Amino acid sequence: MGKRVVIIGGGAAGYFAAIACAEANPEAEIILLEKGKDVLGKVLISGGGRCNVTHACFDPRELVTFYPRGSRELLGRLISFNRGTRWSGSQIEGWS
Repeated sequence: MGKRVVIIGGGAAGYFAAIACAEANPEAEIILLEKGKDVLGKVLISGGGRCNVTHACFDPRELVTFYPRGSRELLGRLISFNRGTRWSGSQIEGWS
């Protein structure tokens, strides 16, 4: 009997772990367990992983160019949040 790997959680990290295990051990049986009805549910909700706005860019109009799907909606929220058109690096660093 070959190796069996069980991964608990069908989110992005669990899926990535399953892929990494399969690549490292092609003969292993990889089992991915998810309590919800779908794997990668939050990734789907977020628009394919576009919820993480993590570019080192302080101008909202430039930042949204990295997110072609939904860039107009994102720009509106960023400008509303900022009440202007630019942030300082120290403001953004303070968010984490």
